[in-house]
Amino acid sequence: MGKQINYWLEFDGFLLLAQKALDLGCTIVREDLGEKNCTVTESRDIGIVTGESRTCYFFHLPEAGDISINKYDCGYRLNNISNDCENSVIEAGFSRIITESGEISRARLYLTTGYYDSGGTFVYRPDCIVKVYNSLARYVKKLAPYTELTGSYISMKDENYGQRVEYKHKEYISPYCLKLMDEGYSLLG
Repeated sequence: MGKQINYWLEFDGFLLLAQKALDLGCTIVREDLGEKNCTVTESRDIGIVTGESRTCYFFHLPEAGDISINKYDCGYRLNNISNDCENSVIEAGFSRIITESGEISRARLYLTTGYYDSGGTFVYRPDCIVKVYNSLARYVKKLAPYTELTGSYISMKDENYGQRVEYKHKEYISPYCLKLMDEGYSLLG
């Protein structure tokens, strides 16, 4: 089981998070998921971060291990499943603001617990990457403070069947995304 924090944070806020990762010694790995041409780029420059929709980001801590890249029919992808690369990256992202549907997608910061090597031994993530993850998670909480929201759903319970029922929940959401919600956007995810 890994460590994860879900949040709603726009692109500009993500740039601040990416800069924090760079300041903590990480590189930024951008994985472009084109239909016919997937690419992986690693950099110590914030300029690598773009607002493109078919892009995934990882913060790589070289101290925790190397990354590996596999070639597929569509191009190149980060090989971060069941190998040492998995223990050296933190998945990160920003919320997509979908103006057509009035929705804001959820993003996350994710760090795996470890992986099983080819001999079946579980290899735990290194402490150094946990320290970086914890620092980034604290920063996310500053950029997207814990906010109580009111939601609603249509009840399926006998006593309220078919009625709209309100409930309260807390989310990490940036002031900008909260402002968009006030303008009618809904949270997706």
